[in-house]
Amino acid sequence: MATPITPTPRTTPAPGREIGAQIAGAFGMVFVSINSTTLAPPVRVPLLVVAGTALLAIVLLSMRSYRRQAQAASALPTHTAQPGGQPGGSPFGRAYWLVVGIEAVALFGGIRIITGLGFPELGVAWVAFVVGTHFFALARIFRLARFHVLGAIVTTFGIAGFVLRALGHVEPITIVSGVLSGLALLAFALGAFAPARSVSPRGRG
Repeated sequence: MATPITPTPRTTPAPGREIGAQIAGAFGMVFVSINSTTLAPPVRVPLLVVAGTALLAIVLLSMRSYRRQAQAASALPTHTAQPGGQPGGSPFGRAYWLVVGIEAVALFGGIRIITGLGFPELGVAWVAFVVGTHFFALARIFRLARFHVLGAIVTTFGIAGFVLRALGHVEPITIVSGVLSGLALLAFALGAFAPARSVSPRGRG
């Protein structure tokens, strides 16, 4: 008889969770603040408050996580503790920096080409598209399925900007490709601190 498989909470955070969440949150805040300038103050101000509060929460949750990891590491025997309290060293290896390098080239090169073609309004849509697609690569590097979801969402917002331009709607591009992408980044950065679940077999009753 097959052993039932049930999800159980994973107590060990994903490698680089804190710094990754802070980077995503910072970019999300930038996306929202820069691309919301066309909104009326009664809409933009609460939006910035929400984004700023989310970023602050991300920073505070990161600090709490660092503190808990340090306490856990100090409780281990000296011969089993890893430098910095992080087993296995830094999660940001060669593959990660390769993806970041390709992303930077694609961002700046693409924006320059798009602007040269006379479509500077599509710059934010291109940024969202590149940022979104790079999460698919990060999902493989960090083995985090949630990055596939985030990548799909932000990439879709980027493509939507190109579709809006093709339909002759320029003003909504910054909202769809910029503000919504920023909110998605902030939401997923906060979600990184939710208890992760892994699949493990459950013994027979």
